[in-house]
Amino acid sequence: MTTKSTATKLLPKHKLRVRMYRVGFGDCFLLSVPNAGGHAHILIDCGVHFNGDIHSMGDVIDDIAKVTDKKLALVIATHAHQDHISGFGAFPEKFRAFDVGEVWLPWLENTKDKDAKKLRAKRLALATTLRAHFTAAPPSAADAAVIEDILVNATGITKTGVSAAGTNAAAMDLLTSGFRGQAKVRYLAAGEEFADVAGIKGFRARILAPSRDTSFLDKMDPPLSQRYKLKLGDGSVEERGGIKPFDADWVFTDFPDGKPPLDSKGRLLLQKAIASPMDAFALALDKVLNNTSLVVLFRCGDEALLFPGDAQWGNWLSWLDENGDDVLSGVTFYKVAHHGSVNATPKRALEAMQKGRFAAMASTQSKPWPSIPAPKLITAIEDRTDGRFVQSDSLPVADAPEGPKLGKLPAAFTKGALWFDYIA
Repeated sequence: MTTKSTATKLLPKHKLRVRMYRVGFGDCFLLSVPNAGGHAHILIDCGVHFNGDIHSMGDVIDDIAKVTDKKLALVIATHAHQDHISGFGAFPEKFRAFDVGEVWLPWLENTKDKDAKKLRAKRLALATTLRAHFTAAPPSAADAAVIEDILVNATGITKTGVSAAGTNAAAMDLLTSGFRGQAKVRYLAAGEEFADVAGIKGFRARILAPSRDTSFLDKMDPPLSQRYKLKLGDGSVEERGGIKPFDADWVFTDFPDGKPPLDSKGRLLLQKAIASPMDAFALALDKVLNNTSLVVLFRCGDEALLFPGDAQWGNWLSWLDENGDDVLSGVTFYKVAHHGSVNATPKRALEAMQKGRFAAMASTQSKPWPSIPAPKLITAIEDRTDGRFVQSDSLPVADAPEGPKLGKLPAAFTKGALWFDYIA
């Protein structure tokens, strides 16, 4: 599939382009690949979190339509979080006007896969149970806000039953139907490879994750040695962005004899501990979905582009030990995982990428989670890329949270009103 639009004519025929859109807290990337007669286009995710929405999605999809002449060789939805798929549910009429060749989804979204059906049923049941629990026993206002963000991101539905920025169900219906029957739908797992992706001659892809081994799904946070932590002035380390599963009023730190009390207060606290670790379960639901992310390594000539969705520790671990160093040492472009959160790019992975050899982009902003992006991780990425890095919230948008001020763009980067381009 090719395009002769004015926007693509400005891109030399032999050049590859990665366009990162500013959608708010979410992901939307357009990859334009050299092809016979012009460029073929791949859309990787199109979503925004309802609580981090800057209301640019309609304009973003219009730009995608203009750049591609409404022709997409491939649409990839890395995983079923609202901040990666809601655009498909919120603007189905816009997407129905596109000519789409293929859709790629993680194997865990295949309704005909027995293992996937079991896992999805558990996921939805957990979300329903969590909602019911918090209705009956509301947490603190601060915890409630965090938990609600997680549940809406996982289901696309608010606690009042209202659709938030396009339901996940509507988005998945459009994707799994192949855009109403026009596109071939593939459900992919680690180990699959493609020589001519979606018919694009010589454009290769290797699926690194998710593994069919579901034991990796619940491996959520990397060990401390694999995180970029924030050092405080006194030399101690603060872990940021986490949810503590136990309330302070039933966490004991000082026992007279080194043992917890067995009096009535102690029994009550233990009962409370058993009855209400629900915020921990909410966080687990969020991270398990992240670990279902499709992780794709694309190759085009000498370029190797890594798109890991929102991969967290288990997702990375499923392939790092076997061939991680070989894969990562050749990466020339890295889409920063999970918006630059502290627990989504292991130190081992980033340090395996050759310093100064690769460029990186992070689609991110500080709302709704002020701890994202993690400053120490961003500093490490800037160092490893020799400054060839941009984050989406550096693009100024009216009434949107402000990111770092943009100075001189790194080499090979350009920008528009709602996007950054990396050209290789």
